[in-house]
Amino acid sequence: MSDKNRKKNGLELPSFDPEKSAVFAAKVLSDLKIKCVLIGRLAVWYWLPDPAGHAYTKDLDTAIKKADRQKVIKHLGDLKYNIRELMIGGINVHSEADNINVDFIDRYSVDEGDLSKLFEEAIDSATEKINIGRAELYVISAEHLLAMKISTFERKDEDDVKNLLEYDFADIEKLREIVDRNIAPTRVKLEQMLREVGHPMAHRRKKYY
Repeated sequence: MSDKNRKKNGLELPSFDPEKSAVFAAKVLSDLKIKCVLIGRLAVWYWLPDPAGHAYTKDLDTAIKKADRQKVIKHLGDLKYNIRELMIGGINVHSEADNINVDFIDRYSVDEGDLSKLFEEAIDSATEKINIGRAELYVISAEHLLAMKISTFERKDEDDVKNLLEYDFADIEKLREIVDRNIAPTRVKLEQMLREVGHPMAHRRKKYY
């Protein structure tokens, strides 16, 4: 998806080159000396080996800690960037002139719920890094990515979860612990999705003879 708009049957398909957004995000984080992790569709691209599962995205999503949101807002304001609040908790900075579109998400929202502890745990536990052009960013663990996707109850995220689970590289017991610790009400949804994809770690009815 990093190419210019690709054509299929004469139609232009949307595309998104994340490099400038990644460089921008990495610079902001370096300036502020804070840690964040890559999440969202680009994280799915990282974990899914089959490009067929790389659904389109229009921006670069990062997870930041709730305590760091105001630091990012002030820094971007000083740089004269237009900032938009995200309903789920966090901010977006978009500049067509600079070809950047970045969400800094802490997931603390009065209207949409507080998942900031899950995001903070994902940031603290991240150890793997990804290079996007000239930028290097931490990338969320497969288990925390799955937990975040399950928590939204959105169809596109459920599709991502099923695609990720089918490759069987996530530690399911670790995923269950993350869900129970941070978003316990969604544990039922997790178990349902494990069964739907036929995962070997899915809980099934016991047979009594």
